[in-house]
Amino acid sequence: MNREELLKKSRKDMSKEEYEQVKNYGQRLGTIIFLSLTAIIVVFNLFMGKDSYEVQGLFWAFFASLCYSKYYTYRRKATLVALVASVIASASYLSLHVMKLCNLHF
Repeated sequence: MNREELLKKSRKDMSKEEYEQVKNYGQRLGTIIFLSLTAIIVVFNLFMGKDSYEVQGLFWAFFASLCYSKYYTYRRKATLVALVASVIASASYLSLHVMKLCNLHF
């Protein structure tokens, strides 16, 4: 390979790295925005005297997906505990939401 081919290949590889950096930044930003909006909606509903079962169910499902990816990669017990707890919380809140919609009170 000559020098130009090596430089061209190097630039191509850098663009893949840059793409991954941009993608990771976008995912982090999306996570921060989602969590911020979730907190705002839950607090607003609390002050208005309304429940936030569906919002909290979505939050815990999102948190479970984050825990799953970390557990799949690192296999730590604390992450597994967080994963199981968040799945239970998500299922509970979504069940409460469905019960409310169907007028099933406990």
